[in-house]
Amino acid sequence: MRVKRRFVTRCVLLLVPSILPASVFASGHGPIFGFATPTQGKGGWSLDVAAMDRIAGNEQAAMLRPMLGYGITEDLQVSVSLPMPVHTRSRFSQIRTMAMMPANADIELLLGWRFHRQGLAIGARFESTAYLGFAYPTDAERNRIQTWPGLYTAAATGYASRTFYFWIGGMYRRYMSPSGDTVDRTGDLAMYSLVFGYRPGFFRKDYPRPDWRLFIEAVAEYGARDRLGGKGLVNSGGHQTFIGPTLLGLYGSWGISFGALFSVYSNMNGSQPTDDVRIVVNYTYWWLE
Repeated sequence: MRVKRRFVTRCVLLLVPSILPASVFASGHGPIFGFATPTQGKGGWSLDVAAMDRIAGNEQAAMLRPMLGYGITEDLQVSVSLPMPVHTRSRFSQIRTMAMMPANADIELLLGWRFHRQGLAIGARFESTAYLGFAYPTDAERNRIQTWPGLYTAAATGYASRTFYFWIGGMYRRYMSPSGDTVDRTGDLAMYSLVFGYRPGFFRKDYPRPDWRLFIEAVAEYGARDRLGGKGLVNSGGHQTFIGPTLLGLYGSWGISFGALFSVYSNMNGSQPTDDVRIVVNYTYWWLE
């Protein structure tokens, strides 16, 4: 077990292009890495394009993922995301990175249902959302392990107002390999997240004022060992904890979110690469049907 006594220092330059105003209300937004409760508005579409980067010492893995979402009702949404690997490393753990999208070569169909919503004051609410996802791997093997379709469930609950945000959530993922003592299986993954958010007073104005929100996100992951031929692999699985800042900016029908998580604790089962920092930049466009 080792506790990292200092965060990895990285300088990230993000260039944000000019955006045009629009009248579409941007709903269904929250933090990047942690689970939250917002859902897409009824009849609303969204297109996200996320760039993910994982850095572990001298090793690196990068991926692009587009995600198309649709609001079936105000509290029920569906989305599908596709993998576009840019630079991969087979020894990297099969983690999620973003709450709404994984960092592996899975095609994912995700259903979100906000099953509880309680108004507390003007612009403030307490609510809860559940998620159910189906993952279909596009690669036949990962680190010599045969792949199988998988399922994951998640839930988040918390408080949101025009000024402050607080969410706590958890997720469990399992790939559905056949039962038996000699099968291959990617290890199950459990993930927990805690998010605090703040919206400065200057940005609590209506459009055409821009809307920026600051989040501090903490994520903990526990991965079970991968199994090859029924035997657990030594250099797989373990526990990691991350924390870091993210920003969400909204303007009309456009949005951008970006941020980084830094490793503060790791207790891995072997010598596999452990992420020092995870960086995500996500662009979003919304429109109504």
